[in-house]
Amino acid sequence: MATEQGRRLSFSKRTALKNVVRLIPAAVVIAVMLNLLSCGEGGLLSSDDNSGSPTATPTGTTATLAYVTNFNDGLVSSFHRNTTTGVLTWSGQVSAGAKKGPRGVVASPDGSFLYVANINDDNIYEYSINSNGTLTKLSPAFVSNGSGTQPDELATVATSQTLLWVTGKAGTIKSYTIGSTGQITWTSTTAGGGLQTPFGITVHPTLPVLYVSDSTTGYVYPFNYNPTTGALAPNSSPQHSTDPSANSPFAIAIDSGGDALFIADQALGEVSSFYIGLTTGSLGALTPYSTFPNNSTSDAPVGVGIGVNTDGIEYLFTADSGTASVSSFTVTSQVIVNSPPTLVTGYTGATGLAVDPQNKFVYTANFSNGTVGQATINNGTTCTIQICANPSRSTESPPNANSGPFWVTLAQ
Repeated sequence: MATEQGRRLSFSKRTALKNVVRLIPAAVVIAVMLNLLSCGEGGLLSSDDNSGSPTATPTGTTATLAYVTNFNDGLVSSFHRNTTTGVLTWSGQVSAGAKKGPRGVVASPDGSFLYVANINDDNIYEYSINSNGTLTKLSPAFVSNGSGTQPDELATVATSQTLLWVTGKAGTIKSYTIGSTGQITWTSTTAGGGLQTPFGITVHPTLPVLYVSDSTTGYVYPFNYNPTTGALAPNSSPQHSTDPSANSPFAIAIDSGGDALFIADQALGEVSSFYIGLTTGSLGALTPYSTFPNNSTSDAPVGVGIGVNTDGIEYLFTADSGTASVSSFTVTSQVIVNSPPTLVTGYTGATGLAVDPQNKFVYTANFSNGTVGQATINNGTTCTIQICANPSRSTESPPNANSGPFWVTLAQ
C-alpha cells in the first residue's frame, strides 16, 4: 500500500482546488435520534417510514441564491444571499409535492434550474430560477422517479451533457439528463450489486466518478459515469469504514484536493475517512483510512461539507441533528487533526448543510424550529475560532416553527 505521504496532493494543487465543495447531503436512519426530529411520527430518517433526505453539488462562483426544502409542509423556499455578510433574505416559497416528502434539493450547474426530490410521492420537481431568485414550476412540473422508489438525494454535473442523479431509498440510483429547457429525461437505473438503502451522493471534482453511501450496509460505492447519458458502471469494489460498526453513513464530502472522502455515521456520531486513488489503475478507487469521533455519540450527524479559509486551513463541518450543534474538524489530507471537534451551538435539529463557494459561510437547515442557520468560517477578524454562529431566520413567511427544513443548497 502506498504511504500516506505518497497519497497526498501537493499543497499548491490542494489550494488551486480549494473552492470545490462536495456535500451530501448525500441522512436516512437512526430511529432514536430522528424520532426527536419527527415529533414521534416514525423518525425523519428511520428505515421504516416514508421519508428521506438530500445532497448538494458545487454551485457557481458567487452563489447569490439559497434554497431550502420544508419537509413537513411540502414547500421549497428561496432566499437572496449577501456574499459579503452571509445574510439570507427570504424571497418566496412554492409547493414541492406531498407533505412530509421534500428532502433533497440541488441546482443545475449553470444555476438556471432547481430540482427537489419528494420521498413521499416518488416525484422529482422541476423549476426554473428567475432573475430575482424566485422559482417557477416547469411544465410538466415534475417527473416520476418510479412508483415506490422513494427518491431522496440529488447530485448534478455538467459534462458533454448536463447530468442529474437521484438516490432512491428503496434501493435504486436513477440517471437523468437535463435538457436546455430544464426538463429532465430518465436514461438508466442502477440497482442491486449490494445496494439496499442508498443515500449520500456526490461527484468527484475532477474525475468522472460518482460516490454513493448505503445507510443500511455501511458501504460507499464508487461508480464511473458516462458523460453523455449519466449511466453508471462500477469503478471498483465498494468500501466500508475501518470501524466495522459504522453501518449508518449518510452525507459525503470530498476534500478540496480531491484525494480524500469523508462520511458521517449517524449512529456512532463519528466521521470516517478514505483515500481516493489519483494514479493510473486506481483512479477514483477508495481505500479506508481511519475514523474520528465527534463530540458525542448522540450528535447524529447528517449533512457534511468542506471549506478552506483564507489562511488555507481546511475544515470539515457536520450538521449534528441530535445535539443542536455544528461540529468543525481541521483536516490535513485524510487526517482529521482535532477530534473531538470544535462545536458551535444553537442549531435545533440541523440536518442539511452547505458551504458557500467563497469558503466564508456555512448554512444549515434546522429541522426542529423552522429556520435556516447562518455561520461564519474563521476569517481572523470577525470570527477567530473555527466557526462562529450568526442569527438564523425562518424558512417560511409567515414563520412556521413546524415547517421541517431539511436541506439547503446554493445557486448562481
